Amino acid sequence: MVKIGAGNMKQVFKASQSKINTGRKCLQAYKYKYVNKLRRIAKARPLQFGGIMHDLFEAHAEGKDPFKKLEEIGSHNRRLFREEREMYGNIVVDAKYIMAGYLDYYKSDPIQYQARQGKRSEHEFKIGIADDIEVTGKVDGVGKAKKMLWLIEHKNHKSFPNGDHRWRNVQSSIYIRFVEELGWWQLDGTLWDYIRSKPPTRPQLLKNGKLSERELDSLPQVVIDTIKEHGLDPKKYKGLIDTQRQRMSTWYERVYTPNKKEVVDSIVRDFILSAKILRDTNFEKRVPRSIGKHCDWCEFEPLCRAALTGADEDYVMEREYEVKERTEREEEAERERE
Repeated sequence: MVKIGAGNMKQVFKASQSKINTGRKCLQAYKYKYVNKLRRIAKARPLQFGGIMHDLFEAHAEGKDPFKKLEEIGSHNRRLFREEREMYGNIVVDAKYIMAGYLDYYKSDPIQYQARQGKRSEHEFKIGIADDIEVTGKVDGVGKAKKMLWLIEHKNHKSFPNGDHRWRNVQSSIYIRFVEELGWWQLDGTLWDYIRSKPPTRPQLLKNGKLSERELDSLPQVVIDTIKEHGLDPKKYKGLIDTQRQRMSTWYERVYTPNKKEVVDSIVRDFILSAKILRDTNFEKRVPRSIGKHCDWCEFEPLCRAALTGADEDYVMEREYEVKERTEREEEAERERE
């Protein structure tokens, strides 16, 4: 058992799962993100989509209408989405179809979200893990499924991660231990609730006025609405619609991972050690970059590339980045894609 206590809080180092993950991958990325507070001016589609889906799942867990929430989001960000539609596609429409498909797919197997202090989602916590280190975080939800109690992890990816990805994702083990130490729940493990984030494909209208029935990567309602938009009869495309219904398992997946105490103990020890290393690192001085495949999806790749190839780093920073604190919602969207 790894002992986690309140500690004697003086000059407290604020740790979070996202900060620890970033620091483990690359100290330079950590410096850019949490010390310099840099962020890309144009957010990638996956992060915008992830933020929206996070809000929809929160509304659903609380027994509210997620589509009413989506209308509010669309209305508030209408100008933003109009400007970025050419680059990102219509994210609000994609989110509507994917959420509707999710609710339809799991209508006979819903998660029974557990309430704490009147809330069924977004359970914020703060806990001391050393004399001057405090971890803050937010649990998506805790729910009953298959007669067991699970930490719920909503994740969105272009394609479903494999088992290797899950064992490398240490957040669930960290959160399970913190939830137990706080006396909130005793959990049986993690329920990974995956959805795919790519825009559903629409069938193309052929020159003869009919829709193409070639294989699609789509959802049934997308196909039905496309048929109607072209003034065609959905009954004549029953086979195409049924195929999409049969393939909904390619869009939604749940994986149940039982809790193993010895694994959690080891991961928590490593988490605490990582937090201490970051606390003690002097980011006023130069820190090493970790160059590798992970750079492909790092938001600071243009800066590192400029620095290492002799390009104008200041020009890249001025054109592509801004100094701005990340909101909790943005942090959650990034976390849910990890």
